[in-house]
Amino acid sequence: MTKLVFLSLGLFAISGVAQQPDQPPPAVPASQPAQPQAVVPQTQTPPPKDPAIIEDGGFQFEPIYWFNEKQPELRGGKSATTDGDIDYYGHAKRALGGEIGIPAGRANTLRISYFRVQGNTNGIAPAALDVFGEAYSAGDYLTANYLLQVAKISWDYLSYTWHKPSAEIRVKTLYELQYVNIGTNTLAPLVPITTDASGNTDTNSSSGSANLILPTLGMGLESALGRHFRWEVKASGFIIPHHGEIYDAQAEIAWRAGPVEVVGGERAFHFKTSPQADQYFTDTLGGEYVGVRYYWGQQK
Repeated sequence: MTKLVFLSLGLFAISGVAQQPDQPPPAVPASQPAQPQAVVPQTQTPPPKDPAIIEDGGFQFEPIYWFNEKQPELRGGKSATTDGDIDYYGHAKRALGGEIGIPAGRANTLRISYFRVQGNTNGIAPAALDVFGEAYSAGDYLTANYLLQVAKISWDYLSYTWHKPSAEIRVKTLYELQYVNIGTNTLAPLVPITTDASGNTDTNSSSGSANLILPTLGMGLESALGRHFRWEVKASGFIIPHHGEIYDAQAEIAWRAGPVEVVGGERAFHFKTSPQADQYFTDTLGGEYVGVRYYWGQQK
C-alpha cells in the first residue's frame, strides 16, 4: 500500500511537469552600441613668431650723438715729392648724425645714415712741408681745421632666424654703399703775407679735400630681451688695396616704450682715402653713442 502511494505521487509530479508550457530561454541583454570615445586633440607646435620687439617693418628716424674724440691724419701720398704729413692733435668735437629707416620687405629695412665731425689743431711744422700746393718751412707755426662727413645707404636683409627656447636670434646680411668726404684748411698766421713780381699774393694758407666711395658688405645679429629690450651687433667693410678702405662696426642695446626707443652702444669707424694721390687722409673713430629712435605706425 505504501509503495503504491509513493508511485502515484511520482507519476503525478511527472505529469505536472510535462503539462507546463515550454519556458522561453532567458533573455540575453542586447549589446549596447559602442559609445564614441572623446577625441583628444593632438597638441601642435605653433608656428614660430617674430621677437616681441622688431625694429624693422616701419618708418623710423633716429638722431645720434657720438662721443668720438679721435682726430684724423693727413699723409703724403705715392705721388708726393715732399713731406706733407700733418697730425691733428687734441680732440675732435662730438659727432652729430642721424638715420632714417624705410621698410623694404618683411623684416628688411633700407637705411640712410649720415654723421659729421669737426676739429682743429695747431703746432710747429717739424720739417719743410708741402700741403696741397702750399710750402711751409720747418718751424712755422701752423693752424688747421677740418670737416669730415660720412653718408651710408644700407639694405639690411633678414637672412636667417634661430628659434631658441629662450630667445630668437636674427641674422642679417648688410649690402651697403658708403661715401666719405673730408676737407681741411691750413694756415701759417705768423708768416708775413708776400706778393711776387707778377702780383700774386701768398697768404700762407692752403685747402684741400679727398673723397672715398666704396661698397661695403657685412653681417648683423639681433635678438629681443622681452618686450622692452633688444640688442644688436653689426659690422661691415671693404678694401681695395692701395686705393682705399672702410671698416664700420657697432654694438647696441635699446629700451623701448611705445613708438619711442632709446639706444646706446659703442661704435668704431675707420677709413683711408686713396694713397695714390699727392696726399691722403686716414682716421679711426671710436667711442660710445646714444640715440632716440621714433617709429611711425608701431605701438608695441
